[in-house]
Amino acid sequence: MSRRRIGRIMKEQGLVSKYTMVQFKPMKSTCNESDQGNTLNLHFDQDQARRVVVSDLTYVRAGTKWIYICAILDLYNREIIGYTVPVLKKMQPLSRKRSLPSRAT
Repeated sequence: MSRRRIGRIMKEQGLVSKYTMVQFKPMKSTCNESDQGNTLNLHFDQDQARRVVVSDLTYVRAGTKWIYICAILDLYNREIIGYTVPVLKKMQPLSRKRSLPSRAT
């Protein structure tokens, strides 16, 4: 049934709908609040390889599929040291063995 037809029938029956407006509910904490401390504090220039690594998870559309890309980046030389590209709708948990190469000592 269309909205107009329902409105017409309600008008014929003498009915009036009652609805409330969505009310704003303030959150007690901010949406990006984390229990983890800010260790880097915007100091992204590092002096030792593999001391600090960061990751980025994003997805791009390729044809008719969404491809998720997770890259692990070494902040020392801005080199990608590991990545995973599953072509899935649901993300699989990253395996440390698959995403990071073994460390040469």
